Amino acid sequence: MAPIVLFGIQFTFALVVYALVAWWYVAPRLLGMPREAALVPLVWVHVFRIVGGTILAPGAVDAAVPAEFRTMIGYGDMATALLALMALIALRRGWSAAIPLVWLFLAVGLLDTVNAIIQSMRFSVFTHGLGVNWVIVTAYVPALLVSSVLIFIQLRKPKRSTT
Repeated sequence: MAPIVLFGIQFTFALVVYALVAWWYVAPRLLGMPREAALVPLVWVHVFRIVGGTILAPGAVDAAVPAEFRTMIGYGDMATALLALMALIALRRGWSAAIPLVWLFLAVGLLDTVNAIIQSMRFSVFTHGLGVNWVIVTAYVPALLVSSVLIFIQLRKPKRSTT
């Protein structure tokens, strides 16, 4: 089976599974929560995006994967994880900058993800050994996309008091 076909199957399957979990379990649970409280568990998912930096480790991927691609992906994911952590802290502390920080991390994260998809096709990275990064892309990125949609939905909700 061609690597891109295997990737497509695994990625699509994981995306459907995460979407069903979100639709059946997560969204109904978040429905009754104040916006800021509902955002906290969704942002947590993105803090672990730090694992994308694995692609920068020596030997983590085939040497044929271009350094330009590895650098872009690794630092983009780690920057997004840092922004997500900042947003999470701001949400938990009730800072006025919390919602703008969530918007910022969400925008940066989505741009990074779209860029990663485009660049992975440009550099044909799925034809090279990706090691654990294959799992990150096929199992974790779909969760990031689904949680990003849920974050966007929460951000569009009007602020509601906690009482």
